[in-house]
Amino acid sequence: MRVLIVDGYNDEPGGLGVPPYIDVYPRLIAGSFWLADKTTRVDYVTVDQFRASESYWLRRASQYDILVFIAGVVVPGKYIGGDPARPEELVKWAGLIEGPLKILAGPAARWGMGLEGGKPAYPPSAFERAGFDVLIRGDVEEYFTDLARYGVEKASPVRLRRDYRLYDKVARLGARIVRKHPRLGHGLIAEIETYRGCARWVSGGCSFCVEPLRGRPLQRDPQGIIAEVEALYNNGVRAFRLGRQADILVYGSSGLSREEWPKPNPQALERLLHGIRSVAPGLEVLHIDNVNPGTIARHPSESEEALKTIIKYHTDGDVAAMGVETADPRVARINNLNTTPEEALYAITLVNRLGRERGPSGLPHLLPGLNFILGLPGETSETYRLNRSFLEEILSRRLLVRRVNVRRLLPLPPTRAYRMKHGVRGRLEKHARSFTWWVRREFEARMLSMIAPKGTILSRLYVEECTHGVCYARQTGSYPLIVAIPCNTLHPTLYLDKVIVTGIHSPRSLQGLPIPIRRDSRVHHREAMEKLGYRNMVVEDPAAPKC
Repeated sequence: MRVLIVDGYNDEPGGLGVPPYIDVYPRLIAGSFWLADKTTRVDYVTVDQFRASESYWLRRASQYDILVFIAGVVVPGKYIGGDPARPEELVKWAGLIEGPLKILAGPAARWGMGLEGGKPAYPPSAFERAGFDVLIRGDVEEYFTDLARYGVEKASPVRLRRDYRLYDKVARLGARIVRKHPRLGHGLIAEIETYRGCARWVSGGCSFCVEPLRGRPLQRDPQGIIAEVEALYNNGVRAFRLGRQADILVYGSSGLSREEWPKPNPQALERLLHGIRSVAPGLEVLHIDNVNPGTIARHPSESEEALKTIIKYHTDGDVAAMGVETADPRVARINNLNTTPEEALYAITLVNRLGRERGPSGLPHLLPGLNFILGLPGETSETYRLNRSFLEEILSRRLLVRRVNVRRLLPLPPTRAYRMKHGVRGRLEKHARSFTWWVRREFEARMLSMIAPKGTILSRLYVEECTHGVCYARQTGSYPLIVAIPCNTLHPTLYLDKVIVTGIHSPRSLQGLPIPIRRDSRVHHREAMEKLGYRNMVVEDPAAPKC
């Protein structure tokens, strides 16, 4: 059997697969086939590679027995490392490719997808009509294991896992698919799942979110997670993120599947993180993603211990992403959101107190990241005033926030928000644009100057791309800072050991210079270094970057 996986990338509340990330889907699919028959040929290509040689891949795809597309952006964002598959592309490719069994997996198959908030999403039925033979609405490892063993007639695309035993097996076996990823050795981050679902499923969860729709949360045994990390590490991965969960603080909590607000279990996190460090001793990045500010507000002492445990084992430059969504209490009630502005400020303050100290990367150990959604049911002009006041209060207290994601609601058919009056309508459009502009141009610029002021030395950045005499580099991590380097002699895939921050390039990026810098580099670079008091970093070394 010959299988081709086309990774169209995914972005969902509990998982990210846009480069430099590789999510669980390709690994589970490949592992499912190899569990049934280790001689199965499984090839992997990213959608960016597919596009770059579209005619070649369209011809080659027809030579496989099974063709799997992974896709689904349900939390739209702006991406630097890759361009997710667009619905129109999936429809076109499904119609052009003949021969193999064509399968769509990922959020697109289960919930639908879109690439831009504020616009209708493509429902799953649109992809069925386009020519896909199977849409996986259940768990991928359940379907593909049965498909490989028993054939398409006996494989159910709606089967859900009841535990993680099969998942753990195929995740380990599928780890070697990362060898085919073009970013391996160049900042590739493996997304790791700790549990599925959201504790707030008992109350229906947030109106716009698909995570509560997964039902009762199901947790992985720490040994299964540790074994998966070990397999990935042995196949060359050096960066990991515990990102596929609604709230990392409640991993291992005995109340996770029964209570809306379970208590954190710091001991469970200790076992998990210590185990990961034991099997991946040379890892370069160990980060987290989602943290529920409501958990911190309701269980402050347990949350503090859990955060201290994370900081003990992780790598610095980490971000605790918090779904604040709105600072309007009325909108929060209408949409059954997870926190009030006062609770969110408490959580932000606690994370600052524990994680503000800088680590070897040059950045603070752990900072909050905030998510806002525009166009929620119940919004008024007052909503935008309250949102801005909330962020101004953060500035006035000199609290640090690593980033603020402002998105427009992407209404997915299965969610309650889809059936409610939603969207940025009429007079609210100017308020939405004004708020977004203020966040981008003022709030984030001021925050960036506090997180990485002039003279900050950042370590180990990789060059992402160079254009028009400027190279863009960033560290490996959850939400890495972009550093613009005025230089046209660097090359993508190059690692820079040290970069000194010389200023702000844009509201969301820094300007910097690699160090040491050669004496024959352009004069204004040397002057910039000397003004910052780093004259000794200008060297004669011919191996140092010349800009």
